[in-house]
Amino acid sequence: MNRRLALVLAAAGGLAVTLSAGVGSAQKKADPPAAQDDPPAAQGDDDHTIIERNAQGELTTRDDSAGFGRTRQWAFSSDASIQVQRTTQSDSKGALTTLSLAPAADYFVLPNLSLGGSVGVYYAHAGESSGSRFTIGPRVGYNFEVSRLLSVWPRLGISYAHTGGDAPQIASINPDTKTGNNDNNAIAISIFAPVMVHPAPHFFAGFGPFLESDLSGDNRATSWGFKLTMGGWM
Repeated sequence: MNRRLALVLAAAGGLAVTLSAGVGSAQKKADPPAAQDDPPAAQGDDDHTIIERNAQGELTTRDDSAGFGRTRQWAFSSDASIQVQRTTQSDSKGALTTLSLAPAADYFVLPNLSLGGSVGVYYAHAGESSGSRFTIGPRVGYNFEVSRLLSVWPRLGISYAHTGGDAPQIASINPDTKTGNNDNNAIAISIFAPVMVHPAPHFFAGFGPFLESDLSGDNRATSWGFKLTMGGWM
């Protein structure tokens, strides 16, 4: 009888030890991990996403609208102008107002350094004379960031230009000059330096001076004025 009682007590003791070990293990697994500090603010996976803390210390993300000019970025724009200009040529002098439209695409090969090209269409009319001008060519630019809202993006280009119509030149129409066919082909250089505004992500607008001058051709022209540009980037 005593031997049987001893065996029962020993079995009960082993079960109690097993239950105690199991409870301890479960409690150990249920303990929450030690608190860790949030990671510091950093650049997100997207080149234009910034991870930062708000006033309450919580991590938030925002689009960096000042991201214009980053590497591998495309910018598409359309340069439009109502030009008040004065042109000097070998056979005429004059002043007039012209309309122009020049869609363009630029790619940032390095931070703020862009390579691109544009196509320009111009039209002028003065008195009984009118003319048109077509240009196409590459350009290079550099974006100088002033703030998240403002930048200056000057561009230098060289293009092939064709002028036609019954005016001496699209860039200079002198009403006193006799009309006739005045087709002309030339290599032209252009400079455009707009002040850019970035009011929203992936959108920009700019306004600034320009200078265009023919480097070749029989009837060279030089013109200047102000242009408006609008577009977006991706």
